[in-house]
Amino acid sequence: MNTTNFLLSSLDENRIQVQSQISSSKRLLESMAALLSAGIGPEAKEKDVYHLLLEREKLGNTGVGSGVAIPHSRCDFTQRAIVAIITLDQGVDYDSLDGQPVDVAFGLLVPEKATQDHLKLLADIAQLMSNVTNKNTLAAADTPANVIKLIRRWVGE
Repeated sequence: MNTTNFLLSSLDENRIQVQSQISSSKRLLESMAALLSAGIGPEAKEKDVYHLLLEREKLGNTGVGSGVAIPHSRCDFTQRAIVAIITLDQGVDYDSLDGQPVDVAFGLLVPEKATQDHLKLLADIAQLMSNVTNKNTLAAADTPANVIKLIRRWVGE
């Protein structure tokens, strides 16, 4: 499966929040952990996912610039890649290298041994969001279904 199809197959409307009123990077990571852990099973507690994301942030900030963050981690309690998306009504300080507030965040949980899948998803998201028009359009989306429709259109499916 090519990367863009892999990204699309990993999306679920139940793991997308639009126009969220989140006031800090900590709250953004907490919300992302809630979305990523939902439905995985009892072994994926929200606080455990939050700590995985937080530990990854300590290794290097996942604010990739232009208002986009991609908090992510590999873990042993999922057998497939899980993607969550949060758009914010107001950008939050994420300590990104370019100093821009983040208003679009993609969260990823990938199986521990799926290094290539992890890297492909990160690259694919970064490529989609490097287009400022795409990023701004996604940030303005008003429903989870519209988020998926936009991504589907951008990857040509």
